[in-house]
Amino acid sequence: MSAGVRVLASLLTLSSAVIAETSWVDEYPKVAAAMNKACAAKEWTACREHLLKLEQMLDGRADIVYRLARVEAALGNRSAALERLSVFSKGGLTFADPAKEPAFADVKDDPQFAAAVARIKDAKEPVSRSKPFVNLAPSDLIAEDIAYDPKGEKFYVSGVRHSKILSIDRSGKVAEFLSEGHPDVWGILAVDIDSKRRILWAATSALAETIGHKKEDDGRSALLKYSLDNGSLIKRYDLPRDTKHALGDMTVSSSGDVYVSDGESGAVYRVDHDKDALDVLIGPGVFRSPQTPALTPDEKRLLVPDYTRGISIVDLAGGAVKLLRRPPELSLGGIDGLYLSGRTLIAIQNGTAPERVIRMTLNASLERVDSWETIEANWPGLGDPTHGVVVGKQFYFIANSGWDRMADDGTVKAGAAFEPAEVRVMPLSSR
Repeated sequence: MSAGVRVLASLLTLSSAVIAETSWVDEYPKVAAAMNKACAAKEWTACREHLLKLEQMLDGRADIVYRLARVEAALGNRSAALERLSVFSKGGLTFADPAKEPAFADVKDDPQFAAAVARIKDAKEPVSRSKPFVNLAPSDLIAEDIAYDPKGEKFYVSGVRHSKILSIDRSGKVAEFLSEGHPDVWGILAVDIDSKRRILWAATSALAETIGHKKEDDGRSALLKYSLDNGSLIKRYDLPRDTKHALGDMTVSSSGDVYVSDGESGAVYRVDHDKDALDVLIGPGVFRSPQTPALTPDEKRLLVPDYTRGISIVDLAGGAVKLLRRPPELSLGGIDGLYLSGRTLIAIQNGTAPERVIRMTLNASLERVDSWETIEANWPGLGDPTHGVVVGKQFYFIANSGWDRMADDGTVKAGAAFEPAEVRVMPLSSR
């Protein structure tokens, strides 16, 4: 899903949904509320206890690590406060400034504190490895996802505000694959291509950000299957109106199976190519807000980022779910787009400060992040980056999507002016 839609297991066979018996998704708001209450009352021991639970629950998310540093300082645990602050400062995030934090008054004379402050300052510097490919119109498109058809040598970009899909050839010429105005086609979020079978898959959800949105459609979502050659709608898969849904991100396997995440309900769905039906693969409770799934090269596992938490690895044969291991400083919350090529894993984090694109190298078993680097951050034109696509040895991604011009209620922010979203390109590898 996108920046506009922010939200262990009893594991069965692939034909059944994975359902959580005791879910961190249910516990998270309770523990967070208890933490906020204790911390606000300056009950530091209780505050620390709740934060430690959240740290484990949210896979070491950076904001929790920083809060723990403040609480350890308030408790007089100097070394623990400095250790936590050191971990936070190595993660490249800049939403906190410890130099201005009264809680650290008693440790500001320590060299470790000065080193942490310096690292956070350095993380505010602009970083970019990409160059422009094409600008998109209209300027208020709210470009969300991008896919590529190697046979037709065209890119396809979804638009949320205007409910359309654009096609772009390799020279940068833009045309409309799907124009706005089709009945029951709401904002277009995810798009992906099955080039072999000449299919374009699109996820549509009724969002307040879309022009012409009807309140009575809130929570409706569907998967659309189009002919890539003539643009005709082959089939529509509507989710039941049992709860709010927002199909937002997807990937397609080489066998034609589709995996699509629901950022609203927390479920992940699958369309088996042979069965041709939209079924629950992972039921609500395992993820709070699943985003772009990425298949491993052997297509036996699915990497699923949760916007609230981090990246999980789903074993598609047995159903087991486990977190991707990572260096302690690397916070993997706030990921919207996720792309795996060999051992290179690229994540677009638009739920962090700064919003950024990071490149990770996984170990041989694809279960651990061995190294990582920020490759896009802190330059004005980046805006809200959303999704990308790997094409050969290049990575194309959407910058300045336009989501940051929208208010939480789906209206345009007062005084906000749209600028064209941009597709940019960079080398996939640092080599």
